[in-house]
Amino acid sequence: MYRQILVDPNQRDLQRIMWKTSADAPVKTYKLATITYGTVSAPFLATRTLKALADEEKAEFPDAADVISKDSYMDDILSGESTLEGAKNTPNQIISTITERWF
Repeated sequence: MYRQILVDPNQRDLQRIMWKTSADAPVKTYKLATITYGTVSAPFLATRTLKALADEEKAEFPDAADVISKDSYMDDILSGESTLEGAKNTPNQIISTITERWF
């Protein structure tokens, strides 16, 4: 999930990688465009991104927004529905919400 969250272009200078292919090769610098797995802030940013997604999509996809905000932990969603129709519609709403916006 971390590699699917884009970092604002103004903040990419803060995530630079310096790389050399050999000891005498020149140093190349790269700017990372996505969240880096293993950094201290990555879990917070992933969770915060999902929360922002749920808040922004609440009007269009209320069931999906509710599940994303209440039934997710890190990048896992575990939820249930009381009707067969809800069990079919809610996952489709979640997928639509996530794919339309950021992921």
